Amino acid sequence: MIKLIVGREGGGKTKALIELANEALKKTKGNIVFLDYDNNNMYQIDYRIRFMSVTEYKIVDEAGLYGFICGVIASNYDVENIYIDGIYKLTNKDISELKDFIKALTEIEIKYNVNFTITVTGEEKDLPDYLKKYVIQAI
Repeated sequence: MIKLIVGREGGGKTKALIELANEALKKTKGNIVFLDYDNNNMYQIDYRIRFMSVTEYKIVDEAGLYGFICGVIASNYDVENIYIDGIYKLTNKDISELKDFIKALTEIEIKYNVNFTITVTGEEKDLPDYLKKYVIQAI
């Protein structure tokens, strides 16, 4: 399942995402991966969660991020949840421009049984209609 946490800049989306990831450890039998733009939140993530700063891998767009995610899943079939903080910073695109990327994540989700939770900067009302069904929290 794909889930979105939507809200304005500085509204607490990252904090909510970190809490969800840390809480998922209690329920998840598989592995959890947390993808972030930098290392700022590394020490807030439980050590049992695989924290990865994507800038270390020179990812600058959605194609690079998609390939990276596929590599993470291919190298570890036990990945059950992937948390992605700041999709705009990771892809350099507004969420409204990522329809194909979201579709590709949906295919991964179905094929490999991986859940994605993503933070999006903006207002829920401004999201394209196809994304509104994924919103779990508007901050």
